[in-house]
Amino acid sequence: MSGFDSLEGAKRGIGVTCQCGKSARVTVRGRTLCYECFDEDMRRILDPVGRAKQRMRERVREIDRRYLTRG
Repeated sequence: MSGFDSLEGAKRGIGVTCQCGKSARVTVRGRTLCYECFDEDMRRILDPVGRAKQRMRERVREIDRRYLTRG
């Protein structure tokens, strides 16, 4: 397979997987990502404060879930 064939396959998402294991569709900054990971990555870049707040809420929920299930 030539480099061109693998590039065409990456553009179509054939045989290329994202870091999460799904079929990859978009190449961004040297990484090939699925649409969900691409959206997550762009949200982190375009709205870092909003992403930090969302992640903090997720962490608080996770901690609450851990301590509520122990008790």
